[in-house]
Amino acid sequence: MHTFQTAREIVTGLGCVRCAGTRARALGTRVLLVTGRRAMRASGTTDALLALLADANLPVVLFEEVEHDPDLATIDAGRKLCRDEACDVVIGLGGGSAIDAAKAIAGLAHEASPTVAYQDGKAITAPALPLVAIPTTSGTGSEATKVAVLTNAATRVKKSIRADTMWPAVAIVDPELTVSCPPAVTAASGMDALVQAIESFTSIHATPLTDALAYDAACRLIRALEAAYDDGQNLDAREQCAYGSLQAGMALANARLGAVHGIAHPLGARCGLAHGVACALLMPPVMRLNAPHVGDKYARLSAVAGGDIIAFVERLLDRLGLLSAFHGPSVSGEEVVSIVEESMASGSLKANPTPVTEEDVMDILEALPG
Repeated sequence: MHTFQTAREIVTGLGCVRCAGTRARALGTRVLLVTGRRAMRASGTTDALLALLADANLPVVLFEEVEHDPDLATIDAGRKLCRDEACDVVIGLGGGSAIDAAKAIAGLAHEASPTVAYQDGKAITAPALPLVAIPTTSGTGSEATKVAVLTNAATRVKKSIRADTMWPAVAIVDPELTVSCPPAVTAASGMDALVQAIESFTSIHATPLTDALAYDAACRLIRALEAAYDDGQNLDAREQCAYGSLQAGMALANARLGAVHGIAHPLGARCGLAHGVACALLMPPVMRLNAPHVGDKYARLSAVAGGDIIAFVERLLDRLGLLSAFHGPSVSGEEVVSIVEESMASGSLKANPTPVTEEDVMDILEALPG
């Protein structure tokens, strides 16, 4: 038996962010707006959203403290602010980090323990605050999942929290919000979306429903990512990438991922490597490992890519400037051992179409450019 879940409501289309005020107003009376420290304010996106919320007569408390790879301490601070200000609806605005942070703050708003307890496995049982997720990158698909990926800065461990209470109440996916993304962000986030589409497509938990979403997501990203990278104002390419990211998020939320994501989290946390870059660079060696077991699905993707899909991914990495973003893990031998151990403990490896051993993880790490 299979079930399918995603955000309660998904709003899409050019300019659809204009519904944010009315959607939030239907969920609560006082907003905690969670976003990053610079990009949304610099682009004018934060001010534009504040105006929409003001038009809906919604008071707003701003939390502009989310860093790349949100830290547990940041979530604790956001939870405290949310309680102290008596906010009853949370909006996450930004890339995957901002939305994951907002999801964690909303999901743990009525929980008593520090965030680290839930990252360590404590059950989330209290009801969540409603969350409105507004992505401004086409990457993580977090607007369609119940997962928040958080980093413990003290231990350099990146691990997710999740609960059935953490699905966004509303996801607002407006491709116009992504036009301000610089090329490097477009490349890294877009490759993350493509990796997620391919991994959920080949997961051992894939179903005909998730396959339909994942395959279409991969097709959109294969065809449009380079165009969005070359011209950020290309709204057609931005729209295709936005739908691809959303559909990949919907697929992975139900089919799960694979070895790329299982290794990317510890690799990124211990190397200071952006998640999308880590996923992109891990993809070719993982695809080679998986190819004997998913040849039919890779053949379908190859037909869209106009040639071997693994070769296409490698060319795309170079075309998007991602190969030059990495020069090998700047970690000690002990940390490499930790990366392997943490990878093997990941649930993502368990969904990989090929069983993965510690030796396989070492081989994949050694295959990285550097």
